[in-house]
Amino acid sequence: KGDRIGIIGTTGSGKSTAVDLLMGLISPTIGRILVDGEPLVKQNILSWQKHIAHVSQDVFILDSSFIENIAFGIALTDIDMQRVELSARMANLDGVIENIDGGYHAMVGERGARLSGGQRQRIGIARALYANTDILVLDESTSALDLETESKILSSIHDIVKDITLIVITHRFTVIK
Repeated sequence: KGDRIGIIGTTGSGKSTAVDLLMGLISPTIGRILVDGEPLVKQNILSWQKHIAHVSQDVFILDSSFIENIAFGIALTDIDMQRVELSARMANLDGVIENIDGGYHAMVGERGARLSGGQRQRIGIARALYANTDILVLDESTSALDLETESKILSSIHDIVKDITLIVITHRFTVIK
């Protein structure tokens, strides 16, 4: 708990496959995955997956507001606005949101049409942080960001969320560093 794990390698080297195994999305053909010494099997996969927030390179965006995209799947009446704002701040998205007419209530457009690729990725990161899980997996989820923004996001997560296990998959050594 609380570890920072970096997985780096070339395209096709098995980075995402390794994490898919860890998350229980695919089963090993040889050996087994242990979680706290217990094998990850069909009977406990769902309870294990509830501990994980996964952000891929390609983030699904609702044709809705920033609020609903960050608090994805939560009823409007149950959304914790302070948590939305904290998640946006950690994802370095708050400045973008505050400079758009309507702020957090602004519509992002179908599949995030009004957003850049980096902004869509930051929504995915904010969404994962809002979920408040024990494990955060960033699978090339900062690839559309410039190095400065990427560094700010990772530093923010590192500084603010000390007890979360962070797994970062990347091609870029600078991200791991």
